[in-house]
Amino acid sequence: MQIGISTACLYPLNTEEALLCLAQQGFKGIEIFINCDMELHEPVSSEISRIIREYSLTIPAVHPVAALDSFFLFSNYERRKTQFLDACKLYFERMNEWNAPLMVFHGMKKDSDRSDELYFERYAELCALAEKYNITIAQENVAYCRSSDLDFLVKMKNELNAMFTLDLKQARRSGLSAFEILDKLGENVVHIHASDGGGEPGDCLLIGQGSFDFAGFFAKLKELNYNKSVILELYRENFDSDDDLKESVEKLVDICENL
Repeated sequence: MQIGISTACLYPLNTEEALLCLAQQGFKGIEIFINCDMELHEPVSSEISRIIREYSLTIPAVHPVAALDSFFLFSNYERRKTQFLDACKLYFERMNEWNAPLMVFHGMKKDSDRSDELYFERYAELCALAEKYNITIAQENVAYCRSSDLDFLVKMKNELNAMFTLDLKQARRSGLSAFEILDKLGENVVHIHASDGGGEPGDCLLIGQGSFDFAGFFAKLKELNYNKSVILELYRENFDSDDDLKESVEKLVDICENL
């Protein structure tokens, strides 16, 4: 199991600058959050590649900006879907360059009138395209998306054998138990976004500032033989300094290693 961090923690710092900052702090497993398509093009994409090489980084996942999923991939207008899939090819090419095996996917907003059948059809198209590049698409549970519904995620697992990103703060915001998600999705969870939370302080906190049972959570992961990444993902207002991030990752490592 690899404990790491996301460049999203340093938003709105430019992605390549966030990557460099985290690498210089000694982090080795870093999820890259792409904030705009220009970051897939020169000169930014080459700078990302350079940093990865220079610091011998492992990139477990790439997380694209997710605002257009509903409008394009799940559109009734065929050309929009085609445009979205074509755009994903560049993502997959860059991910291959960065040795990033997994793409985090938000999906359709929950107020959309599109059917589950259309969702699954389009999701399967995206996964088939990704497979050509040896990339796995991992549906994330997101509070404002249809993926906030655990029954929907279970249906995705049963009908598509879909893979999943479990985000702890998004589970809290959806009123879901992370433990129940693991029970229902099991070995199909292949990526995790970690944060603490619960009660009055908030739902996205540094590790140790909330009430989440990380010891029990890691014990559950061990039962499932989970050997993928656990990535610290906070928002910039959730911490004060770079040392806060390092301390949170160290706490996750300690909990994992002392089971």
